[in-house]
Amino acid sequence: MIHTIEEALIDLKNGKPIIVVDDENRENEGDFVALSDKATPEVINFMITHGKGLVCVPIEADHAENIGLPMMVDKSTDPLGTAFTVSIDHNDTTTGISAYERSITIQALVDPKAKISDFKQPGHMFPLIAKKGGVLTRPGHTEAAVDLARLSGTFPSGVICEIINEDGTMARLPELITMAKEFDVKIITIADLIEYRKKVENETALNKY
Repeated sequence: MIHTIEEALIDLKNGKPIIVVDDENRENEGDFVALSDKATPEVINFMITHGKGLVCVPIEADHAENIGLPMMVDKSTDPLGTAFTVSIDHNDTTTGISAYERSITIQALVDPKAKISDFKQPGHMFPLIAKKGGVLTRPGHTEAAVDLARLSGTFPSGVICEIINEDGTMARLPELITMAKEFDVKIITIADLIEYRKKVENETALNKY
């Protein structure tokens, strides 16, 4: 069962992660997604235990620029254009890898007053820069996380983690639906998020007149 965007937003606002699935002709993958400002150690531990992928933190380009976060590479050859910055750990962490310390780094990263001197480089958290326009511009998990945060009325940043099966293969839609039921989390598609944004923004535009 695929849930509605409205249902997913309620859970996100309540601090629960959700599963976001992209198009089968794209990555054809599912990520756990949570709001960055609700990324507690418990949420991070859930993601790394049951998702088993790389934990990343999508943010907007303006925020990355204000912090002074440099890109990981000058010229990306990633066919999907995933925009990694340098990896970071907050200065208050030790190794930076525990769920507790990753949560510290995430909270520091989404502080509007954050600056590059607050962090050690490289580290264990991977900021990603979302394309301006969100999923309407690039239908990726990076943009979906930022769009969902905006729609939740919180700081425009999310935490994402790819979901891998027990046998090491990538979880596809049937496995993702099973996992959503097992852990009682909502599951949505980026295609539905695109349509939701178009609907909401069209209604907002109409209400101006």
